[in-house]
Amino acid sequence: MPMPFSSLVGNERIKRLLQRAVAEDRIRQGLIFAGPRGVGKQQFALALAQALNCRRPVAGDACGACDQCIKIAAREHIDVEMIAPDGQFIKIAQMREMAEKSYYRPYDGRRRVYILDDAERLNLNAANSILKVLEEPPETTLLVLVTAKPYALLQTIRSRCQMLSFAPLSTGELEAFLNENYKRPELENRLLARLARGSIGRALEIDLGIYREQRAMMIELIDAVIISHDTIKLMQAAEHLAKKLEREEFERHLDALLVLLGDVFHLKLGDTGEALTNADIAPRLERIAETATLEQIANWVERIERVMQGLTRNLNRQLAMEEMLLTL
Repeated sequence: MPMPFSSLVGNERIKRLLQRAVAEDRIRQGLIFAGPRGVGKQQFALALAQALNCRRPVAGDACGACDQCIKIAAREHIDVEMIAPDGQFIKIAQMREMAEKSYYRPYDGRRRVYILDDAERLNLNAANSILKVLEEPPETTLLVLVTAKPYALLQTIRSRCQMLSFAPLSTGELEAFLNENYKRPELENRLLARLARGSIGRALEIDLGIYREQRAMMIELIDAVIISHDTIKLMQAAEHLAKKLEREEFERHLDALLVLLGDVFHLKLGDTGEALTNADIAPRLERIAETATLEQIANWVERIERVMQGLTRNLNRQLAMEEMLLTL
């Protein structure tokens, strides 16, 4: 799918900066695209590759329709290469091959563009092996390092590149993008936009059917603690969460619980439905908010976060959940 800058959503300042640099032929040979996962860094890198190679560019942007743009969008352009970790790391053999090819003139387009995805996973030897390319960059080659952890990169690499910091999308930007590109009910796109926390990638990964199942279980748990004080239901919930779910699913249920508690907190503060992630179940959340206290919610959130931190130490999930729920 063609992806010129004009088709991308969010990070307008970076978009304008890159377009101006392309139009004035001032793109540096080494760039770092830094920011949270899923905010479009890789798409911006491909849009930049298009703009640099497009046959009919306009004001620093690609046309999206010429043969160069189409090949890049389809990941079939011989001069534009995406390099990902081979296993746990990006390895020295990958970087040596890239470094050697970077000194060749482009075969098909005007610029060679190498996009290093998850660049923080360059192992030490691989990172050192690209320093020469960054110190003496070929005029026709561009390296774009895409990373969510820029300060995991060697200082010697950071000092030789221009870093552009990407921000999460606003809820409005993400909701508008989903409404324009995905024909589902607007209420579903609204919920996805809020759950995704500014990440297009996360919005596209979320299965709302699964989320609603998790949410239904967690809201029953909140009811049992705050409204019905049903100890038996609490013990059953603790056992189910701890014993029948894999760790990743367990964490997702706790995350859904935190989102629900955040909504109840907003309601306690008098915020409107616009502030809620789960606005589609606002009446039920309002009933909980009528009974819950701000102290209860804050205490619960603190204990959930403690349990999630304890997962890295292989804590006993069932005992931790029972202790948390009964104390509450």
